[in-house]
Amino acid sequence: MKITEQDQFPAQITVWRKDDSVRARAESLRSVTLPDGTVTKLLRDGAVGRFNLANGDKILKLRFNRKWHLVPTMEEVQMWTLDSVCETPDGRMVEPDAPDSWLSLLKLV
Repeated sequence: MKITEQDQFPAQITVWRKDDSVRARAESLRSVTLPDGTVTKLLRDGAVGRFNLANGDKILKLRFNRKWHLVPTMEEVQMWTLDSVCETPDGRMVEPDAPDSWLSLLKLV
C-alpha cells in the first residue's frame, strides 16, 4: 500500500531544509557535550521532517533512536487511541502513554 502525506497523521514539522542547511525548532534539539569539551546540538526523538520522494510526493518522518520512521496513518493513530496498546516506531507494543509510543511521540497523550 502506497502511503502519502495526506494519509498520514498531520504531525507538526519541527525540522526543515533551508538553503543548503537543516533548521530545527528548539524543542527538537538537545545539547550534548563531546569528549573534547565542545557542545553541539543533536536532534531529539520525536523531531518531524518532510521528505521528498523520488516520484515528487512528500512524506512525513519522525526521528527515533537515530533513525527516521514514517509517521503513521490517521487510521493507525485512531486504532491506537481506542486500543489498550500502541506501537512504537521500532515495532514494539507498549501502553499508549509510554514515552516511546507513537501517541506520546506525536504529542497526543
